Amino acid sequence: MLGFETVESGVSEAARTLNDFRKDIDVLNHESVTFSNLSLDDQLIDAYREASQPDWDGQGSTAVSPATLQLAKKFVESLPRKYQTPEIAPEPDGHVNLEWYNGKRRLLSVSVNPDGRLHWAALIGGEDPRGSCVFFGEAPKTLLHLLRRVCRG
Repeated sequence: MLGFETVESGVSEAARTLNDFRKDIDVLNHESVTFSNLSLDDQLIDAYREASQPDWDGQGSTAVSPATLQLAKKFVESLPRKYQTPEIAPEPDGHVNLEWYNGKRRLLSVSVNPDGRLHWAALIGGEDPRGSCVFFGEAPKTLLHLLRRVCRG
């Protein structure tokens, strides 16, 4: 066990979201799956703790909503398990950034917004493809193709 204390007295949306993440981690511990999913939850919780209030960066930033974190989690979970867990960070506009890095000139950055739109940019050798799409619960083929190219080195 990761040592989370089971306290369910919070009534806010944020408290429910953190409790849901804790429950997900408990399920993963009992199912004996890879640690990459635990790392995903840990990073999402850290991002929420860092950016759950307006002006979290001291420069007028927008708070990251629990709904945006849930969309980011669903997107990452829609990817094949063979890919590493991305680095996760809040963005000043309230979006969540997911980043896969595989050495020099191999990078995919996906920004998840509260409405389910994914904005992405990649650097693969000399190419720098960019675009956006709406996330409907399945990983978009374009992003799967780019992720495959970034991760294969």
